[in-house]
Amino acid sequence: MAQKIEIGYARDCRTGNFIVTKLDSTFHANSKFRRQQIVVLPGAFFRALPSIDRRSVANVIEITANQAHELGFIVRVETEVAAHEVCA
Repeated sequence: MAQKIEIGYARDCRTGNFIVTKLDSTFHANSKFRRQQIVVLPGAFFRALPSIDRRSVANVIEITANQAHELGFIVRVETEVAAHEVCA
């Protein structure tokens, strides 16, 4: 199953760019740790997330880790490692 990541986005009305925040419920509002927040050009935003309506200006959605990586987030990829026995 693909890893799902929750993001929030809002379009800056002055520049037209999207401000995208990777949401993490483990960080409370006053946490000393900071959430990842990036600015994404509209073309790159809609290329990575083609199902988003182009008239959308703000929302909270779930995306895959691959889509988050395409947007520019630093994403920890969880991979399954198959153990192989080597016969000598």
